[in-house]
Amino acid sequence: MRVLIVDDEPLARQRLRHLLAEIPGTEVVGECDDGADAARGIEDLAPDVVLLDVQMRRMGGFALVDAVGADRMPPVVFVTAYDQFALRAFDVSAVDYLLKPVQAAQLARALQRAAERRRATDPALHGNLRALLETVQTMLGETAVASLAASSPERAPAPRGIVTFADVVVDLRAHTVHRNGVAIALSPRGYALLATLVTRPGEVITRSQLLREIWGYSSDVMSRTVDMHIMELRRKLEVDPANPRHFHTVRKAGYRFERG
Repeated sequence: MRVLIVDDEPLARQRLRHLLAEIPGTEVVGECDDGADAARGIEDLAPDVVLLDVQMRRMGGFALVDAVGADRMPPVVFVTAYDQFALRAFDVSAVDYLLKPVQAAQLARALQRAAERRRATDPALHGNLRALLETVQTMLGETAVASLAASSPERAPAPRGIVTFADVVVDLRAHTVHRNGVAIALSPRGYALLATLVTRPGEVITRSQLLREIWGYSSDVMSRTVDMHIMELRRKLEVDPANPRHFHTVRKAGYRFERG
């Protein structure tokens, strides 16, 4: 697993190097201290995954993704001190969003997911990446290799019909959402989350289920991802987001949708 580290703090890059040294099957092929250098590094070094800081003095992480292009960007694991950008990170198809200080097990799992994504898009990497996945599983004390046929993050349930609640109309055939007759813009994952919830009213769906079904992750990532998308649905679709009638949190479990 060829890794490019992009962070403008030397100590942060050093820590990531040390953590990667604990994960067999990984190789640091380069380091960059800003997005402009990283864009060149991605082209020249062809890394399998990029460990990317969000905020840097020159070109930041999101600007780098825009500059390279989402279709040409290797799998990205954001490594940052800022938790407020998680929603945006997953909207640009980040593999994971890790908060500093990162631990070796967290980083190993993120690389495992990056390997799964690379393998899904490039079957020629099958052997090498499977070896890495088995190594990571062993390192984490797990006996079974996770399924490598996880669905793409773009998969979403495809129910038919129209769901209404309060002043909201969700057309599951046209993939549209209207509130009081006004179209509501949602990200692809935001819509997938909404569709999953509204087609299973009254059912408590755990965060891990939602991460698996919508984001395609075979193991837990970080519950904050789902939480922030739920907050976005409440902000756009609830009359009073602070006292939701439709998108309920079930403590220590997950979320439940009620038509109200």
